[in-house]
Amino acid sequence: MSAKTVKPGRYVVTVRDRSAIHNFHLIGPGVNLKTSVPAVKTYVWRVALERGTYRFVCDPHSTIMKGVLRVS
Repeated sequence: MSAKTVKPGRYVVTVRDRSAIHNFHLIGPGVNLKTSVPAVKTYVWRVALERGTYRFVCDPHSTIMKGVLRVS
């Protein structure tokens, strides 16, 4: 994910999951989406982001692979 702050609105999120030992989990106001750990594929999500803070994390490696997206 390249943006750190975005405006509220509808977005298309493309996740290119290229590893069978990682996933991508997006959690925030009204959103709780994740890829499957063993899957190696591309996911396309259409999301409506509201004002607030969203976390993204690799669940198996949550202590080191994580970040924050602010919607304001």
